[in-house]
Amino acid sequence: MFSRHVLITSLVLLSSCFTVDGPPGFSERVLTLASVDLFSQQETPRTGKSWSGDWQFRRDRLELIDATLRDQRPDILIMQNAMRRAGSVSESDEMILKSGALNRYDWRDVKLESMNESGEERLLAVAVSKPLRHMNIPEGVKNYSQFGVDGHMVFYPIEAEGGTILVVDVLMPSRIDQSGLWYSLLEEKIRAAAKDVNSCIERVVLAGYLPFEQESRRFKDFLSGLGIKDTGTGFCQSAERCQTASPENGIFLMTRGDESPSQMDRIMTHRHALVLSAGANFNRVMDTSEYKESYGLSRVWPSQRYGWIARVRLPLCPSR
Repeated sequence: MFSRHVLITSLVLLSSCFTVDGPPGFSERVLTLASVDLFSQQETPRTGKSWSGDWQFRRDRLELIDATLRDQRPDILIMQNAMRRAGSVSESDEMILKSGALNRYDWRDVKLESMNESGEERLLAVAVSKPLRHMNIPEGVKNYSQFGVDGHMVFYPIEAEGGTILVVDVLMPSRIDQSGLWYSLLEEKIRAAAKDVNSCIERVVLAGYLPFEQESRRFKDFLSGLGIKDTGTGFCQSAERCQTASPENGIFLMTRGDESPSQMDRIMTHRHALVLSAGANFNRVMDTSEYKESYGLSRVWPSQRYGWIARVRLPLCPSR
């Protein structure tokens, strides 16, 4: 019969052969994360009449965005292609949305480009609600990067219970034939950003325009390299529930109608994050005849593509 000492020693040796792959814990708070492309209106509809600079049309679309924000009240809102007209107080997505659902949100943005013809500026923006707040970017750290001709990334450190959250707002390049290169570069940028703001990969929130083929080896390498996942995993048994690019959206149909419906907009978190719910959102529609003659639309959609929303608990950073 084994002695008590031998039995304990055997159990210790046995347990040392195994490692537990899991987070050290989770933030107590469930966060609602939302991402939406506000559409720059730079793509001309197939009717031929440009809607670039049409701020009445934009306001009607933002009204639908605002209605969803009032219902969902996200803790973090990540936006692509936010717009403002240089020198105008009223023609600004920030001012319009902050006069409504984003009234008390802390908004930060970075300018991507100026469009001389319309006098507008295109932005990547992140807004957070209390008790979360934007932190200052460390001195000497550049939080914006460009990928190729039309790819962009900006990151913001967010002060939160449980430690700094690194929010990464992305518009991946439109040329998907080089997506492997861009995702490899994105991985490098995210790792460097987490180090720069004293956060960790476990508390990264990556969101925006992130198109890829689910079976792509290079994308799988990106996921495994960072240890992250699409929050839609396990919630997309019905493909329609997760399609952000949809022909049911008249604006998408008028600009990209030859493309197949798919999920192009995502929110991604560490693989250990607890995802309570996730799916396409920002898909309210308003009936109106105002744009029938000019744009061939009898309804207004919030944007060219639907957005995404997820409720999550983020892991804590491992002890250093």
